[in-house]
Amino acid sequence: MILAIVVLLLTVCVYLLFLQFGAKIFGLETMRLPAQVFDNDKVEQELAQDKYMVKPENTWLPLTSRFKDFERRIPFSVGSIRRRLIKAGLPMGILEFLTFKALAIIFIPTLSLIFLSSNMPKNMVLIISLAVGFFIPEMWLNHNITKRTHSIRRDLPNIIDLLNLCVSGGMDFMLAVNRVVKDLKPCDLTRELGEVYRETQVGKGRREALKNFGWRVDMPEVHSFVRTLIQADRMGTPMSEALNVQAEEMRVRRFQHGESMALKAPIKLLFPLFAFILPVVMIIVGGPIILQFSRGGINFGF
Repeated sequence: MILAIVVLLLTVCVYLLFLQFGAKIFGLETMRLPAQVFDNDKVEQELAQDKYMVKPENTWLPLTSRFKDFERRIPFSVGSIRRRLIKAGLPMGILEFLTFKALAIIFIPTLSLIFLSSNMPKNMVLIISLAVGFFIPEMWLNHNITKRTHSIRRDLPNIIDLLNLCVSGGMDFMLAVNRVVKDLKPCDLTRELGEVYRETQVGKGRREALKNFGWRVDMPEVHSFVRTLIQADRMGTPMSEALNVQAEEMRVRRFQHGESMALKAPIKLLFPLFAFILPVVMIIVGGPIILQFSRGGINFGF
């Protein structure tokens, strides 16, 4: 029984590590615009002033605003955490996320020591539970980032088509963005486009608002979309033509992404195969042989 619990905890720990670093193991498609496109220092300053508040429907940000002074007093750099929270759609603030992680690191080892220390070594329980408590908030944040990325990737070609339809009908691009945001059901992409329109209304240029949009979402498809629109704006290319090309490219990218996910599926199945299916098969096949051998040897019928 103790051995089974140890194996189960180790399996869960390995699985958490796999989910945390799986993208790095199998590779992650990345694409960046040229360095001069984004003014990262300026964007970071505006983020610190809460100028980017693309709020999803379920958010803890009202609590964040109350404790903003404490967040500014955090003694270590939180730029990477803020960046990942923005990519996840700001489900909570930095202070809430750090509190979530601290509670997970405290309560999971405490509960593990209460319920498992009588049957297992305390040091092993403590180490494994600390690892689980540390990775659970990270997994939750990575899951939100992945979910939001998939949502934006799915909706982007259709929204580009709608923008192309509005621009071809004679509307200005930013008016087309506002029309699409108002008429469509709220989603991650429409919230981001709404932020682009809001930035232009408060005095920012279209190019700068689009650059910030690409920086916040940080997806290859969005980077390509932003780069095409900026180039069309600089060179005077008709916006409808650029949007039409982008819609076709987005569909090709979405199809290629689906193909790459299908090719990665057999590799990702190896871990559950060896961790769960293969041991069961070995028990079913070798269990009767081991029992027969332990009861007096195996009679081969000679």
